[in-house]
Amino acid sequence: MGDNQGLVKALEKLAELITVKAEGVASPGALVPQPEVIQKIELMPNEIKMEGVTNYLSWSRRALLILRTKGLEGYVRGEVDEPANRASEEWKKWSVIDSLVVAWLLNSLTPSIAEAVETLPHAAKVWKTLETLYSGKGNIMLMAQIEDRVNELKQGDKSVMEYVAELQHLWADLDHYDPLELPHSECIVATKKWVERRRVMKFLKGLSSEFEGRRAGLFHQPKLPSLEEAVAAMAQEEVRLKLTRTGEANASRSAFTVSEWKETRECFNCGEKGHISINCTAQRREIRGRGRGYSRGGYGELEAEVT
Repeated sequence: MGDNQGLVKALEKLAELITVKAEGVASPGALVPQPEVIQKIELMPNEIKMEGVTNYLSWSRRALLILRTKGLEGYVRGEVDEPANRASEEWKKWSVIDSLVVAWLLNSLTPSIAEAVETLPHAAKVWKTLETLYSGKGNIMLMAQIEDRVNELKQGDKSVMEYVAELQHLWADLDHYDPLELPHSECIVATKKWVERRRVMKFLKGLSSEFEGRRAGLFHQPKLPSLEEAVAAMAQEEVRLKLTRTGEANASRSAFTVSEWKETRECFNCGEKGHISINCTAQRREIRGRGRGYSRGGYGELEAEVT
């Protein structure tokens, strides 16, 4: 028992000495730097692989959207500056996140394009280089191709929303390749209204012929609606037309069912099947006596059938 008490006292003394030693190493006023924990960041993959000018716009829009979900779009736009002191914890954090964004960008490129930019120092430089090489701004050939696609596009078998979505995608590409640049803000506002009116006209003229009545009503208004109002009006008309077609189809099926039904009962007048005596065209036979179904008019069987 005494040995156990001695062992406990020895351990307590050892713990006290270790505590005093630690306090001697770090004075009360000293600042002990703690490594900053960088939050784990996971970015979903970009399903669009950038192949060049043909799909740069779709790729860049999707890339910015994914980066924005984690608040990282500033790293590719050059809005997050590199800290000057490379020995600081701030620079280390910036370097880790920037390297993550670069790796993610390279993984969303085709191998040949990735090899051309993988040696660039940071994410903003990679993004700027890709934009310069593949964005297509000012490319006259691309502008002409999109203009042709817009002019040729019709609704066809597409729904109203599918048709307008395709139009808006082409218009967004056209705005990117040939942006509106005017010296005064008032001119820009007025020009945008003019452009929207032309796009409303294109949307309405490309609709299927079944929308002619509703379209004519919009054209006869003193002022064209906005694009959103025109789309909403045609979407409502599409629903109405579908309901009308459904009602007509149901009525046709009901009429077909009635016309297909055949009489199987036997006529009491002529004895043939396929009709009853009230519809019989044969000469009426004379019924005598006061048997079942008798009537003074002599058509007892007829009344019995009807009853």
